Amino acid sequence: MKPEEKVVSMDEFRKPKENEVPSLAELNAKTSQDISRMSLILALVAVLLAGVLFFKSNQSVNVLTKDVAGISAKVGVMDARMAELENLPAKSKRMVMGTLIMEMAQKASYLSTQVDNPEQAAKLLQAMELLQQAKPE
Repeated sequence: MKPEEKVVSMDEFRKPKENEVPSLAELNAKTSQDISRMSLILALVAVLLAGVLFFKSNQSVNVLTKDVAGISAKVGVMDARMAELENLPAKSKRMVMGTLIMEMAQKASYLSTQVDNPEQAAKLLQAMELLQQAKPE
């Protein structure tokens, strides 16, 4: 290429080119296309964000469900312990009664060896056996 061909006159740039100036209708069409693209991108981002939030909340609900199941199991254990504690006074009462009855049986046995009358000794031994049978379990 010759150097003269490389030089471009400034007159060509100074002339307004009417075919290059976009019309108002073209500008409106391009603007509406750009707005459509932005709204489409915004809608996709919103759907993506909604999906992420859904799965995150679903995961949180699953964790809470497991925690509630664990707590209900612990509550069941506590209920069993409370029922056991409610029965404790009855158990201790039976133990005290059993100890008193055994003490009375031992005293009757001792008295049967100390009395002179064999008839009284037999009745004391019979009372001892009755006391042993009356012992709570």
